[in-house]
Amino acid sequence: MKCPSCAEEIVDDSRFCPHCGGRVHTKEGFGKGIYLMITAVGAVLTAIVILFVLIMIRKPDAALQEAASENVQGETSEAESEKNNGANSDVENANGAEVVDTAESTEQAEDTQTEEAELPKLLVTAPTDYLPIRISPGYGDDVITELYAGRYLLWDGEIVTKDGHDFYKVRVEDNGETGYAAADYCIPVDYRYDEALLSIVDVSDALYTYDEMVEDIERLCSDYTGLSYKTIGLSVDGRELYEVTLGAPDAPHHIFVQAAIHGREYMTAQLVMRMLEYYGANYECGSYQGDLYRDLFQNTAIHVVPMANPDGVTISQLGVDAMNHMEIGQLVYDCYMRDCGNLVLEEDLNGDMNWADYYKQPDYDRVAEGKTQIITFEEYQRIWKSNANGVDLNNNFDAGWAEIDLKQAPSYGNYKGGYAVSEPETQALVELATQREYDCFISYHSKGQLIYYDVNGNDEQTSERSYGLASTLEKLLKYEPVNTQRGYNVNLGGFSDWIQLGLHKPSVTIESGKHPCPLAISEFDAIWFRHRESWAMLCEMLF
Repeated sequence: MKCPSCAEEIVDDSRFCPHCGGRVHTKEGFGKGIYLMITAVGAVLTAIVILFVLIMIRKPDAALQEAASENVQGETSEAESEKNNGANSDVENANGAEVVDTAESTEQAEDTQTEEAELPKLLVTAPTDYLPIRISPGYGDDVITELYAGRYLLWDGEIVTKDGHDFYKVRVEDNGETGYAAADYCIPVDYRYDEALLSIVDVSDALYTYDEMVEDIERLCSDYTGLSYKTIGLSVDGRELYEVTLGAPDAPHHIFVQAAIHGREYMTAQLVMRMLEYYGANYECGSYQGDLYRDLFQNTAIHVVPMANPDGVTISQLGVDAMNHMEIGQLVYDCYMRDCGNLVLEEDLNGDMNWADYYKQPDYDRVAEGKTQIITFEEYQRIWKSNANGVDLNNNFDAGWAEIDLKQAPSYGNYKGGYAVSEPETQALVELATQREYDCFISYHSKGQLIYYDVNGNDEQTSERSYGLASTLEKLLKYEPVNTQRGYNVNLGGFSDWIQLGLHKPSVTIESGKHPCPLAISEFDAIWFRHRESWAMLCEMLF
């Protein structure tokens, strides 16, 4: 190329002429320089932009990674804690889903948590007869299926109230059928247990005898570390009275339970024995609200007198021929001769035929009413409530005893005894109830599907605490709480009456079952599934 100033030949792309020293400004050179400069600047800017974008992207990624790392560390810590507490990797959560392995990746753990949060609640059916599942809420004819006690339901939380009753929209777990079920017969379940583990206490026959109970107590306490027992006295006929302790005897909290204080209500003994077996068999693996049974019962021991009136139970089940002392047979027959004219077979509110006692109405004319059937001695023994002395133990405690207006002589029921706490069975219960500080007391009776929680003459604090106990149990049992202090005709002298008036402790009387006593074995499952988790629930409150 030539220099534009001196026209001498110069090397291509020269910036200055070697001959004249002039600056070379060619259009081609200028354009190419500009192009190079622009390219260079663009490259720099592009690099800056890319770097900025990468920084902005890495910041949220780093935050997520840090949060995820904290989440994994937290989950691993909880898993290690469960492992250190002896938690079984197969333990199920409150919804019945298996616990997730916390060693999985954070992404998998987050997905699982989301799924678990959306899982429907697990319910179990507990009707006395059967529970209809309907297309729509209510008591219409659009029945899809009928379920007996013990079927599992899945519930997403939808409740519909119709005609004053609540109905859940549910899905039957094993067949997927969907419909509405009456809420009163659907019990929430926190832990799904293995039915095969319960093989000791016989629940196939309602005739669960004292001898069977004693044998089962010894075997349960031998097989399971969470159970122990001792005798606390003798009955009138010489039968030992048992206290079975579930949990640590030296626990900081204690609950007192007694059952079968009325002879013919012997299914309550079968119930609490089944509960003892259930908690014993699931002591290490069972849980409630995330707390292991073992930990709950180390903190709260439950002291159970499963058969407070073994003589009365034996008379009701096997008759006076099973008594150790033959003179008891004569006493029972004398009671029969006094009572038979006042016992009238009539239909109760459930439509069942029941022997009603008209002893307070001596002028009642049964012939005029067309109710002439006289109870037989065999049937009379089956409805026996009292102990072997003919004393109704639940009227024998020192709680308004002097004012009780009942029968004046021994009977199958409603005779309060010669003086308060006159019987060896009531004496044993009083002594046991005063040996330590109990947080609350529960008495199991039949029938009515009610929870009695108050007593006439109660102080305000004890009344409120008893109501709190009844309300807590209502949530699980679905039994109606009843304040006996407010216009309900209930005699005093009962165990719960004495606990509240004498010891000023909260107590309730739970009336299970629907049909006349003795209850048929067909009612057991409904009662069992209502009560199964109730002790764990109470212990969890004290945990």
